[in-house]
Amino acid sequence: GRIEHAFQVRPDLCAPENKTNPRSYLAHGDTPARFYVDSLVHDAGVLRLLLKLFGAQRIALGSDYPFPLGEAHPGELIESMKELSSEEKAQLLSESAREFLGLNR
Repeated sequence: GRIEHAFQVRPDLCAPENKTNPRSYLAHGDTPARFYVDSLVHDAGVLRLLLKLFGAQRIALGSDYPFPLGEAHPGELIESMKELSSEEKAQLLSESAREFLGLNR
């Protein structure tokens, strides 16, 4: 999107020392993204987009704790998405965070 466009048309403004296209940091094929994001988006369509761009392996459950802006029941959106497999739901609800924290070793 926007950062990739800047990288291509104005590389002098967008990390001039970086020769790597920003899109390469996102998921492609079976390779997950190179960084993590959280799931607190309040919109199934946006979560689907995150899944496409990052892969379930790089999306962790978001709660917005200690602030009161999260879901009333954390994980409610994920659980409500019938198109997600039980493996994808488990990945989003706990496994991505466990992997990020090194608890699966």
